[in-house]
Amino acid sequence: MIDKETAGIVLSVVVILAVFAIIQPLIPTATERFSELGVLGANKKIGDYPTNVTLGSSASLFVYIGNHEGVVEFYNVKVKLGNQTTIVNNVTSARAPLVASFYRVLSNNQTYVLPLNLSFEHAGTNEKLIIELWMFNTTSGEFQYTGLWNQLFVNVTALPQA
Repeated sequence: MIDKETAGIVLSVVVILAVFAIIQPLIPTATERFSELGVLGANKKIGDYPTNVTLGSSASLFVYIGNHEGVVEFYNVKVKLGNQTTIVNNVTSARAPLVASFYRVLSNNQTYVLPLNLSFEHAGTNEKLIIELWMFNTTSGEFQYTGLWNQLFVNVTALPQA
């Protein structure tokens, strides 16, 4: 048989644990909401990006997008082709010709890897391939630039004339 003092201590511990178990779900947690954008090489890994492409041939890449916004999101991946002077940053999207555009709806905590095969129409040195992530804003009814972007520099060469 347990003495009164031991029983009191056990009961106190049980009550404290029960109070913590009840209060825990009620305590707000600070969760950071964010989206992800990444560019992967032909082997679906970071690196191994095409740097020299022959005019008319295709370059293979993969674009990784992830949703950690806490809700379902509608994304637009824009692929643009600029040059060394094209400005892009986390506030300003690139003012460059649109090469391709892809749409994807992702649930919270869902990711997607988008295959991307690009061919270039013009030869050039240090062509800036820009990949931007846009997200649909339900309030404005428009896609808005998320500030997430990546860039790759590609040299596009013409085939030698025979």
